[in-house]
Amino acid sequence: MTPRRIPRRGSVGAVGEFGLIRLIAGWMRTQPRIPGLVKGMGDDCATLLVRGGRAQLKTDAAVEGIHFRREWAAPGDIGWKALCANVSDIAAAGGRPLAALISLELPPATPVAWVKGLYTGFVACARRYRFAIAGGNISSGPHIAIHVSMTGEAPRRLIGRSDARPGDLVAVTGALGGSEAGLAALQRGWRDPAARAEIATHLRPQPNVRAGQVLARHASAMCDISDGLVADAGHVARESKVRLALVPGAIPVPLGAAALATRLGTTSANLAMASGEEYVLLATVPRRCWKLAKAAAEKAGAELVAVGEVRRGRGVAILGPGRPPHGYDHFRRTA
Repeated sequence: MTPRRIPRRGSVGAVGEFGLIRLIAGWMRTQPRIPGLVKGMGDDCATLLVRGGRAQLKTDAAVEGIHFRREWAAPGDIGWKALCANVSDIAAAGGRPLAALISLELPPATPVAWVKGLYTGFVACARRYRFAIAGGNISSGPHIAIHVSMTGEAPRRLIGRSDARPGDLVAVTGALGGSEAGLAALQRGWRDPAARAEIATHLRPQPNVRAGQVLARHASAMCDISDGLVADAGHVARESKVRLALVPGAIPVPLGAAALATRLGTTSANLAMASGEEYVLLATVPRRCWKLAKAAAEKAGAELVAVGEVRRGRGVAILGPGRPPHGYDHFRRTA
């Protein structure tokens, strides 16, 4: 897979989510330079120099019909996941989440009991990952939308997507495919025990915060897998100007997801490569650091598994059988 040329005219649907992001980055080159901005667009988090250290900034949205559906997700699950998207990006930058601002758009007919349930999910996530909900805003809107801005404490050694080097190993911090399998089960109305674990993976993801903090000391580049392994590997490849070669057979897949892949008429490898909203971390690790990185990740409760290597070139290569999926794009696919 080689990067395609981004058209500068037409609709955002034709350009695609990540093409639009690259165009916006180009349009913003003339903005004033802020001396304290250490990392900006192109990484999971922005990082600013502040008095006493460095702060991370991240914002994300969860929109009804795109990121969640009320017919299959409880309000607590929706609240949990909306915050986890930001927590995971902080984790991918090796940081520690500190505080979140939450703004809601709610149709006037939204039951107060549903909003209370939403906040049980927010509070549960804040307790689990030890950060504060510092405030926010509420306004009316045609559909439910949750906008989250989060701050985090940056590690001493900053890590992003741009420093992968040829010869590094490509690794993930856990099994992939469960979230995609869970989403497919929900879409098809499968609620049997065989799909239960994957549905839970999709509705209540568990960001690898501690693993991100320890891997920031050993990895060369890192991001979280929110758009799918191939898509997110492509982000690292583009920012680092390298080629990430992936081995589908090396990707760890949960047994339940592998069984559902057969039921869905696909392979476990294709399911794992396409699965988004996993919030597992993708890291490139210099070979000399591999043993240390693997041991550190295991101590932090994550299994670091090599799934490929960094090579000279551009884009993402799939080594062996496997159909390279495109991953999630907001303007080309809905949940």
